[in-house]
Amino acid sequence: MAETGHSVRAEDVLADVLAEVRERVDRREALGEAQVAVLEAAVNIVRAGRPGVEVMPVERSELVREALGAVRAATVATGVALTYAHRTARVLT
Repeated sequence: MAETGHSVRAEDVLADVLAEVRERVDRREALGEAQVAVLEAAVNIVRAGRPGVEVMPVERSELVREALGAVRAATVATGVALTYAHRTARVLT
């Protein structure tokens, strides 16, 4: 029972952080997009991990699929941010 309470709390906290980050970051910037995507993935993974009675298999499958898409987006955005950081570092040195 404690694990269920913890999971629900983690889900709520992550959702709140995601909402705050969406309001504050510039998603036109690669790092901003990566931040949002990582948090979206985390929220969906935690939701998918709820006990079987709380989430139906079809819903779990969709949540995991959405999490995977968010992880892919985060990977691409982080790669773009890294490339930009390397280029900026070369210009400054």
